[in-house]
Amino acid sequence: MTSLAEKLAPENIKKLIPYQSARRIGGSGRLWLNANELEQPLLFTEHQPALHRYPDFLPHDIAAAYQAYCKTTQPTIAVRGADEAIDLLVRTFCQPMQDSIAICTPTYAMYEFCAESFSVNVIDCPLLAPDFSLDVENVIKAADSANLVFLCSPNNPTGQLLKRNDIVAILESTQDKSLVVVDEAYIEFKLTESVVDLIEQYPNLIVIRTLSKAFGLAAVRCGFIIASSSVMAFISKLVPPYPMPDSSAEIVLKALSPKGLTHVHDNTQALIRIRDNFVQQIQNLSWIETIYPSSTNFVLIRTQPGIELFEYLLKQGVVTRNQSHEPSLKHCVRITIGSETSMQEVSKIICNFSGALTPSNKNRDITHEQNA
Repeated sequence: MTSLAEKLAPENIKKLIPYQSARRIGGSGRLWLNANELEQPLLFTEHQPALHRYPDFLPHDIAAAYQAYCKTTQPTIAVRGADEAIDLLVRTFCQPMQDSIAICTPTYAMYEFCAESFSVNVIDCPLLAPDFSLDVENVIKAADSANLVFLCSPNNPTGQLLKRNDIVAILESTQDKSLVVVDEAYIEFKLTESVVDLIEQYPNLIVIRTLSKAFGLAAVRCGFIIASSSVMAFISKLVPPYPMPDSSAEIVLKALSPKGLTHVHDNTQALIRIRDNFVQQIQNLSWIETIYPSSTNFVLIRTQPGIELFEYLLKQGVVTRNQSHEPSLKHCVRITIGSETSMQEVSKIICNFSGALTPSNKNRDITHEQNA
């Protein structure tokens, strides 16, 4: 029986023979003389002698450690961050000038960027106001024309989890049509809500993860793709020959050790507490319209003087994210949650901003403006 992945994969990908790097062939040996490497490390690498060798094609110990962390046996590969995962998926399952992906804005911009850079059409299924929930019917309809459906949960930049029942409904309706990609970059802040367990039942589900957020390893550039074997067979064809440097792999293994995972868990819980305290400190300011519920390490604030708030914070040395370029996020500012000391300072600056507001900004009829 032909799998969905095989149906969607372009002919050029089906015929593609993966590049056979020296490490991809696997095996063990005492003398590695097949990759034109230096046999002996140079003096400046004496503390890390492995630097004169190319890294493994796919570090299996890292994949195994991450599978254990996710409590899954589904095929898992490490990539250079979630951005590379997105790019790989678009290039694997879409043909330029022919295929489409579906996204649900406002959402992470890389889905659209990767598609457009590869001349793949983008179908937008906007999230529904006022809570940014999925328009399930619209997504299912779009899937008729889309090879990939990208869902971000928790969503960036709005912060909310997508409802599991909504994701299941989409998976049910797209089993023979589209691959559904759930980006769980922020899932550590709501770990019990992961949908990795659904891959066994829905082989059209692909989950993207990263160590850039809760793990605090953004500079290491490590992400993961978790998918069924039928899907992974095609993705692995396009994985670069040496996706992860040994120096990064060593750090990742430490992060995925029991000690490392305990540290990540404790730090995540601390960030959640700091986030909730920060929201409590500013939520009663009269000029703030909405602080959206967050299952991430950031909060999205809607306020009429949103641009002014962004600029005021910037003048105080606090760099946030002005989201007003998004049609559904007018007057919105996204603030990442930092340390307790940092967030206490930010809350004071925001409270001081109240004094800088003109009466018209403080008392503006927000409801009228929204409905105009």
